[in-house]
Amino acid sequence: MPRFRFTSVALILTLVAISAWLPIYPAEADSADARATKTVILVRHAEKCTEPASDPGLTSLGIERAESLRNTLKDVSVDAIYSTPFERTLLTVKGLSEDHDLEIIETPVSAGFLERLVQTIQQSEDAVIVVSGHSNTTARVVNLLAGTDYPDLEESEYDRLFVVHIPESEKPVVTALRYGPSSGPSSSPC
Repeated sequence: MPRFRFTSVALILTLVAISAWLPIYPAEADSADARATKTVILVRHAEKCTEPASDPGLTSLGIERAESLRNTLKDVSVDAIYSTPFERTLLTVKGLSEDHDLEIIETPVSAGFLERLVQTIQQSEDAVIVVSGHSNTTARVVNLLAGTDYPDLEESEYDRLFVVHIPESEKPVVTALRYGPSSGPSSSPC
């Protein structure tokens, strides 16, 4: 079953990424009127250790999930990667950043940081952006980008992956997927 999930996610992400790079030309418009698109891929950090409580790393399952994300997005032309400055979120996208030769852009966590992140994404020239967040931030960023109402992720939910496809002049489209091994409680002290 995990292989099927990975294949489905990889296919969908590849199609989304391809569509993000292909300009859409209305029949009556010339190339100067082409509509640009942006694709934002959002994940919660992978399974975290229970210790140290202040800034835990990833469990062995979390490392496996981070590798699954890396493999899922290996053929996607990622332009930018954002993460909160915590070990678990950074480690979740570290391999992906290495594969794409990108620096991870750390988003300081302070009042209003989600709104600032969304504004940065919306103003960015980057076509494909990955965001590594938390159970209480990932869906909120999706909602701010797309005008949706997804609830916060459950504390034991690590396998969600959201793709927000944002055409320049149309309403954003959200695809909610699962990737990697099935989620479960993270209880390893590491």
